[in-house]
Amino acid sequence: MISVVTPSYNMLSYLKCCHASVFDQSPEGVEHIVVDGFSHDGTVEWLKSREDITSIVEADKGMYDAVNKGLQCAHGDIVAYLNCDEQYLHGTLPCVQNYLNMHPEVDLVFGDMLVVNPDLSLAGFRKGIRPSWIYFVASSLYLYTCTMFLRRNIIDDGFLFNSDLKMAGDFDFVVRVLRAGYVARHLKRYQSAFALTGHNLSGGEKGLEEGLDHLRGYAYKLVRFARLPINIVRVAEKVFNGSYTQEWPLEYELYTSDDLTKRRSFSANSVTWRLKY
Repeated sequence: MISVVTPSYNMLSYLKCCHASVFDQSPEGVEHIVVDGFSHDGTVEWLKSREDITSIVEADKGMYDAVNKGLQCAHGDIVAYLNCDEQYLHGTLPCVQNYLNMHPEVDLVFGDMLVVNPDLSLAGFRKGIRPSWIYFVASSLYLYTCTMFLRRNIIDDGFLFNSDLKMAGDFDFVVRVLRAGYVARHLKRYQSAFALTGHNLSGGEKGLEEGLDHLRGYAYKLVRFARLPINIVRVAEKVFNGSYTQEWPLEYELYTSDDLTKRRSFSANSVTWRLKY
């Protein structure tokens, strides 16, 4: 089973689409846990009406605290977290489950991501490369948590998000897990769509510095000192991997708030990977 945790606060229309994108792929083999911080937009009432969602409604210290609560009560042998303004693309969960079943030596996987506008038209794409904590520390978290899936043993081993961090919880978590020796792989497949809602938490350079201030340590300082040559190698690897190119048209299917019964098809002929948000 795959357990997907969604932190929620006053984003009901997005949450409905997010849930639909989780539950339409493998309803018998997925557990969707929504952790809500007492929303006042109808979310609490909607959650009470959903038998296909495990809901936790209580006060929390922020998004990462909410995610931790969901992860700690998850039953799946594979766990993930997906924000309200994100959706899984069709076939993502079976793809991840099949890959991890075939590769027992791998502990976590990441995929590629689409960035969409509020109307779900394509704004950009993000393609990753192999996960490397050295690359992360030298630049940023270039792989995204909406495409991340973990084996449950990582959580059982005591790895959770640092709820004291505001912007860099994702960065801090992934770096700590990789530094601990867990094996990560990148799947060359679009797994998720991330919507530009205006409510997105974007760490950027401030988030990176927050994460490094928390981690500290000689190894991190050394990598930051050598960030120029490390980033040259990272960019070269991305070029070789095709991370900056895309064949067109690019077609994808997402749920819209006006119809939760089926995915709507979208097609884009040209966007760029250059996108700041």
